[in-house]
Amino acid sequence: MRTKALLLSGVVAALSSAALMAQVYSLNAVGYINVTCPVGFSIIANQLNTGNNVITNLIQVDPAGSMDGDTIYKLINGHYSSLSADSLNPPYYWDGADPTITTLNPGEAAFFLNANPSPITFTFVGTVLQGSLTNQLPTGFNLVSSLVPQGGNIFSDLGVTLDTTGSSDGDTVYIMTAGKYSSSSVDSLNPPSYLDGNQTPTVAVGEGFFYLRANPGTSLWIRNFSVN
Repeated sequence: MRTKALLLSGVVAALSSAALMAQVYSLNAVGYINVTCPVGFSIIANQLNTGNNVITNLIQVDPAGSMDGDTIYKLINGHYSSLSADSLNPPYYWDGADPTITTLNPGEAAFFLNANPSPITFTFVGTVLQGSLTNQLPTGFNLVSSLVPQGGNIFSDLGVTLDTTGSSDGDTVYIMTAGKYSSSSVDSLNPPSYLDGNQTPTVAVGEGFFYLRANPGTSLWIRNFSVN
């Protein structure tokens, strides 16, 4: 998946990984992100706020049929909800979950299955969220993304808490690259990185990931973000 963002200066520090690349250009807090999905599965994120971030507003199905079979899988309360593109099903051209209420908000992520033989690009347009931003990471698997269009190391750049006291031991990040997962597990007994596995878990703009909260309760992913 390749990503291009048109945003205010200072939005991003590091914007590339082996499978995703991003570039940021100075403009203002309203911009766009182009997310190109390869054939097969990828994890996508919409990191701009449209005011109504439902699938029908974000992703338009080609009525000519070039997207037929492409499917979005969103994890909701431990179960997947799916929407499959279907050019024979107007007016919204989706089968499965209701695309008029299924969201892809900043901070959320979803699997996208590109079932067709060529990559496909989605353009998300909206505003950058600013101020004190919170994404909740409750016990179990969470399919999430940064609340803002910024790429880099999930812990050091994007602000996921790396608790070195032991209360988050076993919490694990899973990042999909070229159809395979790499994992980084929190380990308070493994300084200086306090991680087992992938020592530099990075994502790009427009990319989501799994966060497994292995411990009871909810961890808060808090960002104080400004483009000024």
